[in-house]
Amino acid sequence: MKKILGIFTFLIAFVFSTASVFADSNLLHTITLEKNDSGYNVILGSDKMTKVVKKSPENNELILDLSGISSSESVNALYKGTNSIDGLVIENPSRNHLRIHITANDISNSTVIVEPIHGEPAIVGESVPMDKILWALFVLSLVTVIVKFAKHITEDEDKISIRKDIKNREIQMYKKYRKDVSIYPSLDQNSDVRLKTLVKKIDRKIDERLISNLK
Repeated sequence: MKKILGIFTFLIAFVFSTASVFADSNLLHTITLEKNDSGYNVILGSDKMTKVVKKSPENNELILDLSGISSSESVNALYKGTNSIDGLVIENPSRNHLRIHITANDISNSTVIVEPIHGEPAIVGESVPMDKILWALFVLSLVTVIVKFAKHITEDEDKISIRKDIKNREIQMYKKYRKDVSIYPSLDQNSDVRLKTLVKKIDRKIDERLISNLK
């Protein structure tokens, strides 16, 4: 059981220490508005991937809620193929939470893309960041291996416990048997010789049995 507790302690420490790496600061550096055939591409340049919730209360309004990210000292707004953006406002409603308001004609038809410096670009609502998928698969695989290993250790400990229990019970039976033999009255010399021979055979069989239980 101590081995199992040690393994799980290591696993928890490993997960938290690795999670702290993912919890490092993530800053938004640029917002690029790019005209396309149906609307706009809104490209968010950040340090790492971030969760984005897209809302469009009206056809000319787009609200983006970003979690786990803060704005850099200066967020650059870049416009490509358009100069008809009516408004762009960045709010910081709470720690590691940004809200972006964009006003423009047909802005609700925008494709929002997160383009992290450390990671692969992902379209919001259409794909899941590959690093998170790999991390989830790694943790799941690690937990599966630990559980199987812990189960194996527990089964081995149960077998050892059962063997010890059998050994103790047989020792008690053996002591009782020797006591009974010692007080068993001999009928004659020939009977006494046969009895001693039988006792030696039984002693040998019991010794073999006890040794096999210890393996």
